[in-house]
Amino acid sequence: MLKYTPIAQFAIGIDHKVKIWNRACEILTGIPAEKIVGTDDQWKVFYPKKRPILADLVVDQDYETFLEKYGTKNPAQSDVVPNAWEATDFFENFNGKSRYIYFLAAPVFDDEGNITGAVTTLQDVTFRKNREDAMRRESEQLQQKYSMLRSSMGERFKFCNIIGKSQKMQDVYDVIVRAAASSDSVVIHGESGVGKELVAKAIHDTSQRKKAPFIPVNCGAISESLLENEFFGHVKGAFTGAYSDKKGFLSHANGGTLFLDEAGELSLNMQVKLLRAIEGGGYSPVGSTEVLHSDFRIVAASNQNLWEEVQKGRLRSDFFYRLYVIPVDIPPLRERKEDLALLADYFFSQMESPHHFDTLPGKDIKALYNYHWPGNVRELQNVLRRYVTFNSLDFMTLPDIDPPVIPPQATPGVITVSDSDVELPLTDAAARFEKQLIISALNQCRWHRENAAEKLGISRRTLYRKMMSHGLISAL
Repeated sequence: MLKYTPIAQFAIGIDHKVKIWNRACEILTGIPAEKIVGTDDQWKVFYPKKRPILADLVVDQDYETFLEKYGTKNPAQSDVVPNAWEATDFFENFNGKSRYIYFLAAPVFDDEGNITGAVTTLQDVTFRKNREDAMRRESEQLQQKYSMLRSSMGERFKFCNIIGKSQKMQDVYDVIVRAAASSDSVVIHGESGVGKELVAKAIHDTSQRKKAPFIPVNCGAISESLLENEFFGHVKGAFTGAYSDKKGFLSHANGGTLFLDEAGELSLNMQVKLLRAIEGGGYSPVGSTEVLHSDFRIVAASNQNLWEEVQKGRLRSDFFYRLYVIPVDIPPLRERKEDLALLADYFFSQMESPHHFDTLPGKDIKALYNYHWPGNVRELQNVLRRYVTFNSLDFMTLPDIDPPVIPPQATPGVITVSDSDVELPLTDAAARFEKQLIISALNQCRWHRENAAEKLGISRRTLYRKMMSHGLISAL
């Protein structure tokens, strides 16, 4: 079925005979003009039930009947689908198909102001009608599912793989259920280590897309030169080494959920192309002119303030508004310490440890509650792993690394190097200095990457790549 159909028009005179029957009418009804224009039995072919149609009402000036059928005396102001008639209800010879046809009629006047006929416009709006019916049914099903989930959830200590009984986590569970009952995009906010991907997976697993793929993408870990290839794929021969076709994230996520972790790290160019794909414009694999389409839902996550990124020019406003429909804010662990015992027991059980939170020494329990947990749940898991190994708490602090020393007499803007540096090739010496400078910035910012990147005047994604190249972190 075509999504868009040509506009069909026909005209009838005061004698109720068809005077004009355009080509679009022939396509729409399957009735050629010679069978209907000017013939006495025209409506036996086109309209066997003999009931007055819109054009007849206009010609007869029977506005009372018109008002009863259409709810308005001005058909030009009527809505399309609510006033459409089902074709099989009015036309038995419409190719044997049930279709919805939109009618709109306008009178034709002579010089004295008398109605001499009417022109009627018809358009097949079946696709739109069916789509709206499907959307309504889907909405009803989602709302029903939401009501069932919400009523059975109660005071949950665990939701999917998320642990927490605090009120703040109960609020998060409620938002997850509401988000799952919708098809709109979701943005998850929270510090590093709070479990943003777990929340994204919970939204997917409780939605109607749960049987389709959940594709997580770490936007900050992909080189900008590879972004388009990773998201859209490529065709054989697109570049050196492209020995076969490769599907991208969008293709793999068809029917499911695409999770964009650290979405604010996407380049402006990639935001434009991804926005087009999200809005239904499709995408083309690298090396291909074919436009492909994928039905996926976006769930994005960031530990940054995305609106501030828009104001700084790092994030397009149209991309932001397309993503930012349903926000989910995950509280840091320091704001929900009543969940510490639950989390600790869960991690102990995952590690098959005999430990239980309530059997820990009082000083250890007090230390766990007094700690501020900058690394959130991920840090708690690491602390408990070390506890199981060493049987003592160790809140690991990052080692202090001295920054490179620049003599006071050095001229501003000029880098002073040692004799040992001069013995190195230029590229190696530059790499050594860059690594020292990055370590110094990270140390001053307590290894907070976003702050260190801002201090160095580079993007967080660029800092991430340089840290991997210098061996400061391992590649994922």
